[in-house]
Amino acid sequence: MDHWRPETHTFHLRTGEITVTLQDMAMITGLPIDGNPLCMNTDSDGWRAQMHALIGMVPPEPRELEAKDKKKERVTAGAPFTWIQSNFGTCTEDANEDTVKTYARVYMWYVISKTMFTDGTGKNAPWMWLKALTVFDSKWSWGSATLAYLYRQLDEACCRPSGGIGGCMLALSIWSWERLPVGRPKIVKYEDWDDKHDPLRRPTWAYKWDVLNETMDDPSVMYKLYKSELDAITPEQVNGHCISDYHASIVTRYQFCVLSHFVVQSESDVH
Repeated sequence: MDHWRPETHTFHLRTGEITVTLQDMAMITGLPIDGNPLCMNTDSDGWRAQMHALIGMVPPEPRELEAKDKKKERVTAGAPFTWIQSNFGTCTEDANEDTVKTYARVYMWYVISKTMFTDGTGKNAPWMWLKALTVFDSKWSWGSATLAYLYRQLDEACCRPSGGIGGCMLALSIWSWERLPVGRPKIVKYEDWDDKHDPLRRPTWAYKWDVLNETMDDPSVMYKLYKSELDAITPEQVNGHCISDYHASIVTRYQFCVLSHFVVQSESDVH
């Protein structure tokens, strides 16, 4: 976070500026970057009634703090992940179509809140993301929304003294490993992809980094090491090429690509 600048939404290095782009997000996550912009009213007034109408239940009201000398905690408009797991963990086999849709909607809400739009606490699924799933075929540009949310989380994290960061850390980590040599783990192997012959179910760029050697070093020590390496990085060490260079035959090569789904075609593409 020491190199992130909220004014430009870029990392400032000795070699210049670099950032996660729409093309990066699409290649790494497979999320669509075209479609309707995910813009909505974030006002949470009446969210409990709306949630009940959408999925049939709401989490219980939080208990009021009895101690007068304690500040009242801010109540998040949404549901704890533990509550979602307890109430929507398993859909019965004889469920009707409406029930199946409800469970599917809650499952997607859980997944995107855990991966794409994390808030740094890892405890709650915000109501607004469930609200975005009111209509399944809304064709939202989820990749664009995920990137914008990541930018905002980086902006806020670099300006506050406390730790913690939200956003799609999967995309940020893989982007960093692809672009910069600092903190890059060693790839152990490539697992066989079961649907490699299905053109609609090929792996995203994240597949390249699926099985890695984990580091168990002291985070405080590694922070100082990584910071020194970033400060000393040279232009030759930065990978500024479009990831689509590896797939020139199947994607349009733009920095902000116009295609929505970028997939790895075969295992040879990731070497």
